[in-house]
This record gives sequence, structure tokens and C-alpha cells, in this order.
Amino acid sequence: MTSDKRYADVRGILVIFAESHLWPNPANIFVIPDDRGFSMVDVGGRGELGYRHLMSGLRHLGLKLPDLHTVLLSHAHPDHMGAIPYILEEVHPRVLIHSLDVESALNPVHLHYTFDIPLAKEKYASSGEHQDFDLLHFFDEFGCLMSAAEDVEEMHEGDVIGLGNFEFEVILTPGHAPGHISLFEKRTGILLAGDLVGNSPAWYTPSSGGLTGYLASLDKLEAKNASLLIPSHGTILDNPSQGIDRIRGKLLKREAILMEALKDGPKSFMELNAALFRHEIIHFFPGCGIIESHLVKLEQDGMIDRNGDVIRLKS
Repeated sequence: MTSDKRYADVRGILVIFAESHLWPNPANIFVIPDDRGFSMVDVGGRGELGYRHLMSGLRHLGLKLPDLHTVLLSHAHPDHMGAIPYILEEVHPRVLIHSLDVESALNPVHLHYTFDIPLAKEKYASSGEHQDFDLLHFFDEFGCLMSAAEDVEEMHEGDVIGLGNFEFEVILTPGHAPGHISLFEKRTGILLAGDLVGNSPAWYTPSSGGLTGYLASLDKLEAKNASLLIPSHGTILDNPSQGIDRIRGKLLKREAILMEALKDGPKSFMELNAALFRHEIIHFFPGCGIIESHLVKLEQDGMIDRNGDVIRLKS
């Protein structure tokens, strides 16, 4: 690692770390030079933070945008691909993304559905609140604007993508996005885990894979026995299994909180939402999607019954 903590050379993968792991800061950017120029895994966000993150990082590394020939996107969210317009002003690289996230990459309005905003509006319909909520406007307000790609190539589970001297296996890891991928480089043991592993769980909604998808994705990552994990938000993890297990534990702790609340008697959806999330600001988004993800899993596990908006433990 260089003396500047914002940058690292990890066995030949150059990492541009964001100023903070907290959203709406952009995601970390991974740069891989080669004899044709360089590739990037994710490009960061749009807006002042995103522009500075991308351009100052490339300047630090002595690289120029016209030499960028390939962009690989972990998924179609604004902190990972929002900076695409800055790139397209100077160069038109090959852009790869998993097939399940192609629609969101080309038409960001589709994120309205993968984040289950209609579900959240339905839960709030009786109160009349948030019925005019617009997800893209929400991202804009926080300075993490979403952008559309002009053209993309599809990736699929099990594909092997060569970037520089690296051969990355594409691992489909939904939960946070339907086409969220992680990348494993077998020779070096490096795992780029995207948003799934970091300081805290990523947002998850049923249409993006939900809790069941998130937990299954963590199992897939753990099975790779990586020697080093680099998240999209946060710093390098020298013990990948420990980092994966910490996120799994936090997800299951949320489930335990909901089960404990139901032991006191039947609850409504919004009562469970309030039991899990103390801050009302997130009850609508992403709270509703997260709660529904847990209820779907608990139903599948045979732990609860739902009758309309009444949720109770199975006797």
C-alpha cells in the first residue's frame, strides 16, 4: 500500500478508495493497467464527490481517461456507475455488466422496481405519505446521481473476464441488486465482493434477491476461500471469512429482533418496521424492502403466518 491511504496497490490491482465508506460517497474504484491502457471495475458516482473521486484518483495514478478501454460494473447503482458521463465525454470503452442488471444500466428508472418502491408506497398508502417519492430524485438530492450507460455487454455467472494479468471469475451474488456480481481471481486469491461485505449490510429488497439471496451469496463467497477481500465500501479485509461471517451475523441478528418482537404477539408490517429501525427517516426506504425480505424468508422457513397485514408466529 502507498503512503497515501486513499490508494493501494494490491498485487497489481490499483485501488482508489472513497473518502468514506458511508453512502452517498462513491464506491471504491479498481484500476488494472495493461499494455493497451487500463481497465476499471466500477467508476464511482456522479456529482461533485464522484467527479473528484474519479479524476483525482486517475491523476494520482498517472492515468488518462482516453486510455481506458474496459469498464466492468459490479451492478447498476449510482455510486458504482454514476460517473459514466464523465468517461463518455472523452472515451467510449467496452462496458460489461451482468445480464440481470442490463435494464437498470440502460434505463435507470428501472431501479424504481428493483428497489421495490411500489411495495413501500403500498405499505404507506393509507397514510398518504411518500406517494410522490421518486427514487432518482432521491439520489439526486443526496448528490449521488444515477446515469445511464449508452451501450453494454452482458456477463453471466461463471464467465471468466481477463483484465490485464488477471482472470476474474464472475460470481452472481444477488440480494442488493438482481445482477450484483462479485469477482474472484483464483491465482492471487483476491475477492472483489462488491457491496455485500463491508462495515455493514447493504440495502436488500425482494426484487433484488432479498435476504435469502443475500445469505446464499455470502455462502458462495465464503466457499471461494479467498486470501484477501476488497469491498466496494471500506478497507481491505485480510480475513475474508471473518468479514463475511460478520455481515451474515448482522443479517441474522435483524431476523432475531423481528422474531423477538413477534413473541409479544401479532404485529403489523409497520410495527415490525419500527421494531427493527429506530430512525423514522429510513422506515419508507430502504426499510420497507428490508422488512419484506425478512418476512419472505420467515414464511419460507415456516416460522410465521401472514393474514393481510397481521403477522404472527406459527404455533
